[in-house]
Amino acid sequence: MPAFFLSSTKGPPRKKMASKRGLKDGDDKEARLTRRRRMMEKTEISSDEDEVAIGNDRISDASEGEYEIEDIARLKAKEYLQKLHESGKTEEEIGETLKEDAAIKSGTLRRQLADLAELRDEEEISHKAHRFTPLSVAISPCGKYLVSSGKESSIVKYDISTRKVVGTIRRTKNGGDDQKAHHGHIFAVAISSDGKYIASGGYDAVLKIWDFATLNHVRDFKGHRAPITALCFQLKTNCLFSASRDRSVKLWDLDQMGLVDTMYGHQDAVVAINALQKQRVVTAGRQDRSCRLWKVEDESQLLFNGYSACVSMDCVAMLNDEHFVSGSADGSLCVWSIWKKKPLAVRQLTHGLRAPGDPRWVICICAVPFSDLAATGSDDGELKLWKIAADFKSISLVFTYEVTGFINDVRFSVDGSLLAIAAGQEHREGRWWVEKEARNQVIVLPVHYGDDKKDDESRIRNGDESTADMNDSDDEED
Repeated sequence: MPAFFLSSTKGPPRKKMASKRGLKDGDDKEARLTRRRRMMEKTEISSDEDEVAIGNDRISDASEGEYEIEDIARLKAKEYLQKLHESGKTEEEIGETLKEDAAIKSGTLRRQLADLAELRDEEEISHKAHRFTPLSVAISPCGKYLVSSGKESSIVKYDISTRKVVGTIRRTKNGGDDQKAHHGHIFAVAISSDGKYIASGGYDAVLKIWDFATLNHVRDFKGHRAPITALCFQLKTNCLFSASRDRSVKLWDLDQMGLVDTMYGHQDAVVAINALQKQRVVTAGRQDRSCRLWKVEDESQLLFNGYSACVSMDCVAMLNDEHFVSGSADGSLCVWSIWKKKPLAVRQLTHGLRAPGDPRWVICICAVPFSDLAATGSDDGELKLWKIAADFKSISLVFTYEVTGFINDVRFSVDGSLLAIAAGQEHREGRWWVEKEARNQVIVLPVHYGDDKKDDESRIRNGDESTADMNDSDDEED
């Protein structure tokens, strides 16, 4: 039989060797502890002190971030003060400006101007530089210059103090196709808050930027696909909003010379636009019978539908950051709050009837920023000034000024001291009616607020004050 089937007979069978050679009693336990120690060393367990240190680091990081924000705010404040000093203002005027800015930010600024507003015939300045009907006007932030546009594709710049035309941009017949001027009606012009640029837009759907001082062409923007109907700058910035018949609203940054955002929502042509200091803009959508407030930073919009008898929304102007007014082709004037979907006040047939059942349109509207004063124009031969009540629930007529023809645009200066009017023989959108007796002219009027100085007449009051208190104070002054 093979030997490997036979067990060895030499001695007793050997026991299996222990797996841990060379270990004495208790060494197994020691080995396990050693392995555990090694594992513990590899694993970092933070103590309370470590957690406190980490927390302190986080706090210090947050503090550094806060310090950076504070430093940026401090630098901006210094730059703003430097600009105010460079503008030539006195210390008292700078103090009033800062006080007004603080009131605007807190939402308490409301200048009571309407009861004192007055326009005088003998001070009227009339310019007839446009061959056809003027369509738009804009007053420079300094109040020294005026810019207008017309149906003959021209832009005209005026010196208000000398009453002279100082520059014109127009398309020439023999200039070729490389001309920088607009082709077709120019529906809108606007001047930047720093007075460096003029923006214009019209039938050719091109947004053009011009140097304000020299009237040289700066740049073209071709984002819109239909005629541009309205333009406005955000106060104290170079942010430009444009509205178009392509139903879009666009935001442009002229510091970077580029498009920032495009906003959609209207179901018809956007025909009017207005903005104040915050990056929010209100628009009118004509036949969709709605106004919309666009909160650009929040990327949201608020919808305001016209009342039941409303025909359209043709013009709009902001009173403050929470209230605005609108005008319609049915002759109605409405006051809105961003907190209400329905108008707070409605005044119908503001410019009367053209014929029984045919109200005159509210063609244009404007307001002195952060005040109770608004102005409207139509074709009834009168420019009308309106007072918006302190609670925004009533509208009252305070003054009328005779202007023959179609008032296609009206604009206050930022401080409310000047009023510019674009008036002519035809409506800005077409030739449904022609007023042959009217003149195609641009009118400039100083706005007087009683016999008091402007600082007194522009009293800054909190919105909590009642209309009765204001009327009492006016009676005492009289």
